[in-house]
Amino acid sequence: MPKGKSNKGSGRGTPRKGTPGLRNPRRGGGLSDDESLNGDAASILSMNSDRGSYDDVVENGNDGLDHDESVMALQSRETLEEKIAEAIDAMTEKSANTRVNSLNTLTTILSQQFVPELVLGRRETLRDNLEKIFKRGQRNEQGMAATLACLASLQIGAFDLDIATEDFGMLKPMLQSLLLDHTVPVAVRVKCCQALSLGAYLAESCLDDVYNLLSILEPLFGVKGKKTSTSEEEDTAVETIDVSTSPSKAVKIPKNSCGNLASAAIASWSLLITLMPPEYLKQRSMKWTQTLLGLLDQVDLEVRLSAGEALALVVEVCDLYIDEDEGEYSLPEDEEDYGSSNGHDSQINGTNGHTNGNSHTNYGFERTSVLALITKLRQLSVESHKYRTKRDRRQQRHSFRDFLHAVENGDGPGQAIKFGGGEVLDIDCWVKKRQYDAICQVLGSGINRHLNDNVLVRQLMELGAPRPQLNDGGYGAKQAKNERQYLNAVNFKQRCVSR
Repeated sequence: MPKGKSNKGSGRGTPRKGTPGLRNPRRGGGLSDDESLNGDAASILSMNSDRGSYDDVVENGNDGLDHDESVMALQSRETLEEKIAEAIDAMTEKSANTRVNSLNTLTTILSQQFVPELVLGRRETLRDNLEKIFKRGQRNEQGMAATLACLASLQIGAFDLDIATEDFGMLKPMLQSLLLDHTVPVAVRVKCCQALSLGAYLAESCLDDVYNLLSILEPLFGVKGKKTSTSEEEDTAVETIDVSTSPSKAVKIPKNSCGNLASAAIASWSLLITLMPPEYLKQRSMKWTQTLLGLLDQVDLEVRLSAGEALALVVEVCDLYIDEDEGEYSLPEDEEDYGSSNGHDSQINGTNGHTNGNSHTNYGFERTSVLALITKLRQLSVESHKYRTKRDRRQQRHSFRDFLHAVENGDGPGQAIKFGGGEVLDIDCWVKKRQYDAICQVLGSGINRHLNDNVLVRQLMELGAPRPQLNDGGYGAKQAKNERQYLNAVNFKQRCVSR
């Protein structure tokens, strides 16, 4: 019998030669050498023709591109207006997913774009829908609506601040109710806290409204204050230290609060006290210093950092400092005015005013409190306890070194933020840092766009009027990603036509 072919290497376990999925160029199915060379030549010619069409466009002064850009801007604006209108109308749909998607769409557009006239045209509908969500919406929708209310204030306030103040005044009672309701999730209460503080700051509310809002925020992180008719939870708040107690005593977070809410309340409270008159600040500076000093022993890192930054801000706005040359606490120049202002402010609050006779005793107590604060900040700036995570220890040491320098030497954060066409925002004081952080917390990644275009944000950050933007057809200037993609598509279309 004839012997069968051995056919070595054709078993199941023997792999085939060559890379699977790739065609061997030496075998059938591929191009010949001449065809391959012709294909390469075609690629080279295509690149040359593309370069030629691009040069033709540049030599012609970019007339076609300028026209296309204007058409693109008009179309994108019309599309954006339609999206905003559809999203506002969908905020009250029956489907929960539709409502959430509409809130997400509006939040994204208003944070990334500056379109005050588009929001102003439908502000009443937007405000009514926000009221409905605050009253009957789901919890996650209420948190998103609080952020959206802040974004709407930033947009409308740049066009007309009085209208933004009116809208915030109508939404404020519902935000306060959600903030003080202990059945609401903490994340929603945090967003309501941020919305209340930023809305009041942007609206430049009267001092009585700010007083009331401060009295609502202070019990959330342990400051003993008056009971108000709008707060039902302050009855269960834990009473904290008095002015006469030791500044080293730890402060307890109230039972109706938690670490995240206390941190947000401290940050919001710090923003609002920058609106208060000097008399109000001087009278309460030591009480605030002692309470915030007690919060530095909290387990939550965010609470410690918020309290440390608030202490740096209180020292800055109240002008509390130590004279290193004399080694004593420095008195203000107008000591008599300080005593009389304390009496005037205490009459507003229904208490007896301080007289000039015991002002030196008060200053001696203030000096002791500031020295205790410096000692505590120095201790936290070098702390290395192993029961804290490595990341928390590193962040705490870095932050508290800045806080220590602020209290000892009056140093600011020293941050410089670049944006737009070479502009720089210098954050040289803790008040400006708190303002920037509050705005950035709402805008997120869209902060650069608003720093560049939003008149209200630029006014708050002391940047002046917006600079004119040079339009050179997109060459030599940074453009948005969608604009670059559109120009690439236009160039590709023109290259195809020229072929």
